[in-house]
Amino acid sequence: MLEDILREWDGEEKKPILTRLKEKVLKPRSLRERVIFCIYRLKVQKDKLEIVILKLKRRDKEFLGKCVEAKMAKDEGRASIYANECHQIRKIFKVVFYCKVTLEQVVLRLETVEILSDLAASIVIPVNLVKEIKNRLSFFLPSISYQLGEIASELEDMVLVAGRVESKPFEVSSLTEEAKVILEEARVVVEARTKEAFPDLDEQSTPELELG
Repeated sequence: MLEDILREWDGEEKKPILTRLKEKVLKPRSLRERVIFCIYRLKVQKDKLEIVILKLKRRDKEFLGKCVEAKMAKDEGRASIYANECHQIRKIFKVVFYCKVTLEQVVLRLETVEILSDLAASIVIPVNLVKEIKNRLSFFLPSISYQLGEIASELEDMVLVAGRVESKPFEVSSLTEEAKVILEEARVVVEARTKEAFPDLDEQSTPELELG
């Protein structure tokens, strides 16, 4: 049920063929133009995640209310169903919020690329992080995951192009130590914000979701 709702939220309007052709024609050419365009696309996906987060919080509030009503009516079976839905929503909330926080870090890093001379090295960590987020969202939000995959491929291509220009080899297939640090920082933020968003969360009865 929740998976179906998420996929509905994840759906995107199909772009007219003319619009898609125009985007290809107007596709940025220089490396720095391509970075700016990727930043724009990442912000679009981050905004989508923020909308999903708001909807998850609303849905949790709705189900929590129904759970309380069922408890008051001593309907333990129905209360259990709504409680389980709340647990699932909160697990997914943590994943989506984690990805949104990480995307914010990616955007911040890419926005500093323009003032850095070593373009290829500057993009490696964002590539790692975008791939990581893409993988985490592939089941819940496949459309957003697909868009992030395209952005990651674009960034990876820029690393290779910049690397050839600067005559330096770069490995972007696995997480760097710095990327791991950023992900851990995001995890800590998510844990704190989840408690703020759901102050009534019963930590003992709520299944944990591994983020790292």
